Amino acid sequence: WETVQYFDNKIICDLIEEKHKGIISILDEECLRPGETCDVSFLEKLEDTLGGHPHFVTHKLANGKTRRVMSREEFRLLHYAGEVNYNVNGFLDKNNDLLNRNLKEVMCQSDNQILSRCFRREEVMDQKRPEMAATQFKNSLMKLMEILMSKEPSYVRCIKPNDAKQPGRFDEVLVRHQVKYLGLMENLRVRRAGFAYRRRFEAFLQRYKPLCPETWPNWHGRLVDGVSTLVNHLGYKPEEYKLGRSKIFIRFPKTLFTTEDALEAKKPEIALTLQTSWRGYRERAKYQRIRRAVIVIQSGWRGMKARRRAKRRRQAAELIRRFIKGFIYRHEEYCPENEYFLDHVRYSFLKNLRKNLPKSVLDKSWPTPPPLVVEASEHLRMLHMRNMVVKYCRRVQPEWKKQMVQKVVASEIFKDQKDNYPQSVGRLFLDSRLEREQINLKVVQTLGNDKVQYGASVTKYDRRGFKPRPRQLLLTNTFAVLVDRTKIKQRIDYTALRGV
Repeated sequence: WETVQYFDNKIICDLIEEKHKGIISILDEECLRPGETCDVSFLEKLEDTLGGHPHFVTHKLANGKTRRVMSREEFRLLHYAGEVNYNVNGFLDKNNDLLNRNLKEVMCQSDNQILSRCFRREEVMDQKRPEMAATQFKNSLMKLMEILMSKEPSYVRCIKPNDAKQPGRFDEVLVRHQVKYLGLMENLRVRRAGFAYRRRFEAFLQRYKPLCPETWPNWHGRLVDGVSTLVNHLGYKPEEYKLGRSKIFIRFPKTLFTTEDALEAKKPEIALTLQTSWRGYRERAKYQRIRRAVIVIQSGWRGMKARRRAKRRRQAAELIRRFIKGFIYRHEEYCPENEYFLDHVRYSFLKNLRKNLPKSVLDKSWPTPPPLVVEASEHLRMLHMRNMVVKYCRRVQPEWKKQMVQKVVASEIFKDQKDNYPQSVGRLFLDSRLEREQINLKVVQTLGNDKVQYGASVTKYDRRGFKPRPRQLLLTNTFAVLVDRTKIKQRIDYTALRGV
């Protein structure tokens, strides 16, 4: 340990407040003394009692140099920060300035809560001699000190740079006086001689635990073990720190600064870890909310589907029941028991009929109706046939009508007379008739009075080689003529024909 010399202010405190010997006790005694008292007698009493005290000086006790600056009504206390002069004029009057008991009683009965609390009824009812002003002040300070000592106070030292309250002005003499008066130099020397940093285990561990993997994020053992693990991981030397019962003591500021630098370098990583954890927590919470919402929606949807299935099953069961009951009573008259079945039979027949209606007037097919709708089916068949005939007739063009007339005439002529006639019915007649201008004029002159009723271009095949040769077949009233351009090749009389 290094001994630090500092001024102990206890001697000044005892000089002022010591019982029976202090300035306050002498002041109270002088106020209560019977007889004529004054401020000068109080000063004389101080000189008699405290005359030998090294920190107490009056005009009578001072040397010649000090007497020049002190009046006879003053006394001086030599504080550790400097010398302070006090004038005794008015000391006794101010110390005897007591409030009348009647006024205290009035204040206690006041409706104002602040006044009633300041003047307690116990003080009014107390018959003891009231304390003097100085004693009251001393007791008030003692109570304040008891409160402060029960806490952990932190002191803030305020230094006034100048008396003029001007910015940018620094009075060195004034500042030195304040530093000396506040005892800052002694405090700094004590701090420098001992441990510069002192912190409770929980505070130190809470701040620097991110620097050690074993203490981060939480330490579950004893605090002293956690602090020991942390400082060992940081590489503290034994002479740099000490562990007390509830605090850690660090001797050198450099050690603490190094630890702070390591913490600052670690903070981005800690922030990233916290961000990752928070984002993960937020996304998990969001997922859980979405999952709960999906479960609610699924439950509602599945419930609705189940209700729909149950409803369809009930409807299907009712439908089957009505159908079976109608089938049983199908031969009875139309009644509530078979109305659904009979309506279904009619509807099914009409639906099937719509899909299988004949497509042309030549199609004679027709779906077989159930016994219930035979008459209606026959009426529908006749109506449908008439409708198709009307539509067909509306679609027939004049040239088609001409073809049909020709087909009817051909049918009267060739039906049952020609073996391949049925195969030729579906084929259309070709308009191959020769006009009068297409027949050679010499051939017409050769025929004379026999007028050509019909002429067509034909092809003759030779018996040898089957070489095709174009010819014209002309039909007159009495014979048929085969013409090769301008020359009549063959004349056939109709009476000589035995068949076609």
